[in-house]
Amino acid sequence: MVQKAFRDAEAGIISKRERDKVQRGFIKHMRKNKLGMQDEEDKLKAHELAIVKEGSDRLKPLSSFDIWLLADFKDVCAVCVADDLRSVEGFPDRIIEFLKDPSVDGRMKERLIEKDTERGEKLLKTIIEDIPTEVNAHWLLVELYDREDKQVEAEAEYKRFLSETDDEVVWANYGDFLERSRRYDASLDAFKNSLASYERAKKREYEGFSEAVKLSISRVERMNNLEGEEAIKAREYQEAEWLIEDIREFAEKRLEKELVKAQEEYKGERDIEAIMVEDAFDFLNWFVFSRKLGDGRTPGMIYAEEKGLSDELNERIEGLGNPVEGIFEVVDLENASFKIRVKDLITEAEYNLMGNLPAITVGQTFVGNIYPWADFYLTGGGLKVQDEESDQNIKK
Repeated sequence: MVQKAFRDAEAGIISKRERDKVQRGFIKHMRKNKLGMQDEEDKLKAHELAIVKEGSDRLKPLSSFDIWLLADFKDVCAVCVADDLRSVEGFPDRIIEFLKDPSVDGRMKERLIEKDTERGEKLLKTIIEDIPTEVNAHWLLVELYDREDKQVEAEAEYKRFLSETDDEVVWANYGDFLERSRRYDASLDAFKNSLASYERAKKREYEGFSEAVKLSISRVERMNNLEGEEAIKAREYQEAEWLIEDIREFAEKRLEKELVKAQEEYKGERDIEAIMVEDAFDFLNWFVFSRKLGDGRTPGMIYAEEKGLSDELNERIEGLGNPVEGIFEVVDLENASFKIRVKDLITEAEYNLMGNLPAITVGQTFVGNIYPWADFYLTGGGLKVQDEESDQNIKK
């Protein structure tokens, strides 16, 4: 109720005075009944809340997203629990409106489906039966299948949707899906279909979309052409990148308040006023792999434990917390196999790096961190490639 009052006040639906009255009423109720509220700072998971009686240690955490859904979207929740979805007034239009609404936090949409995955799947499939080209329902259904490792069902949904409509983003997502399955020929076709669809539609609202797809085509072509040990090594590099991406996403969703605290710490340690775009990956990698939480673990360690990763992967994830920082020069390059040989211009130590940097050239310099993984290093996504003038100044 209090959260809804704050959102309503921000939207101009109620006044700040009315908002404050709701908040005071809530506080008064809690004190009168000797109740307290716990959240992430009390070692609950992100987006969990618990109301406890004074002197009691019994906890029953609730998802804050569940509370928001019930407070703000009762009609949507009513549809979800109905046995006969089509009998509910406003179905499927009300659900589609909710899924399309950009002002609704995407995690609330995911929670609507995840709370009861069987009902969530039924809801999405029923929408799709009525409106086969409803893209938001398609995306959520594919994400649900992906989280539950239902690869056959996910692919069937991709194929079904693309048989109904020629959507460039869905083609690109399907290309990613196929690439992760090592089906490079099919992945390449999907990415090419994505690019062709984009060019036919002449859309310009997706800034950089065509360039991103072209990079994907280049990457998959190179992966498809590799053989033997080079193919194994490139695949190891690629899977490491995907794993790191998953860990970052996990940390951002799971440790939201810690992330805010970490931003202030990072700025203070580096004496900067703001974390600029070019520093974002370095910050996020530091937060996920180097900065320890109160229990002595990093977010990366928590992810590894919860996912039951192997001891070898655990060690590699811990190793990401000890990057090599420096000013590096590219001394050798094999774009076809994603190999980059670099030299630290201060220590003159050389490192074998793997990365998808088709625009980089021998002799070019960059500053930043490189991250150890197996017998090579990763870029971590945060290399700052120097322009020609900076290049010359560094080498002087």
